[in-house]
Amino acid sequence: MAKKIFLICLALLLSVQATASAKGLAEEERIKIAVEISDSSRHNKKLGNARTLQLYLDNELPKKDLLTIVGPRITGEDVDASTVANLGELLIFDAVELPAPSDMPEDFDKALYESCGANYVIRCEVLALGLTKVEDKTISMISGATGGIIALIGSGNKSRDKTLRRIGTGIGFGGFIVTDRTALDTVVNIQFIDVAAGKVLWQENFIGQAVKHHSPGKDYPDAWTRAYNESFEDAARRIAKRVNKYVDKVIIKGKSDKSFLPKGVSIGGGLIGGKIF
Repeated sequence: MAKKIFLICLALLLSVQATASAKGLAEEERIKIAVEISDSSRHNKKLGNARTLQLYLDNELPKKDLLTIVGPRITGEDVDASTVANLGELLIFDAVELPAPSDMPEDFDKALYESCGANYVIRCEVLALGLTKVEDKTISMISGATGGIIALIGSGNKSRDKTLRRIGTGIGFGGFIVTDRTALDTVVNIQFIDVAAGKVLWQENFIGQAVKHHSPGKDYPDAWTRAYNESFEDAARRIAKRVNKYVDKVIIKGKSDKSFLPKGVSIGGGLIGGKIF
């Protein structure tokens, strides 16, 4: 009986802890982070890449209620992407060099961030936009599901059922057809900087991706603009997930940061240099 009560109490305690973790921190306890964004892509004079990324990061970073964004700024000039006549024509790319890791950030204005109360800075650099080909799984899923349903309908022994099974099997084989669709990749490098130490704690390359839709959707003028925004949103979501994990695990809970150290080559987020696209 005592053991049962102990287990119930333990379960309740874990539940309370999980709930508290899910709610994040009280506003006055949240970690103050500044966001510094620059754009070194070949499109930096024609597209508002840095501002686009900032808009999505401002939405994604605070979602866990662990962070407060202070003193964000964009370095360099930006223009409104809506002034671009044909976005699709701009998305031709060259191979881009991924930056190698560094311990000390270049041209870091420590006094500026101390004055706005930032504990840490997320320095983001938009490196490139590039077109890639990805497997379109929609056709495979529809073919497999449709074929399976038709074959299931023809589960009897009549001639009609045998015909349905053959048709279903034939359609189902369509699920093995590999088809490609054009996707837009947004490549962003970030450095997570300790303001007090003026040191890069970790650095990572993130790739946000969006498939080019066949139609623009109601909120966009064309399909390329939709893919552009969705790829930046995906990059911001990946960055925010990683930053919040580090803040929660390492800064707040004081656990090991080994998972944030380089582990060799990583296409989606290693600390190495090299080329992409």
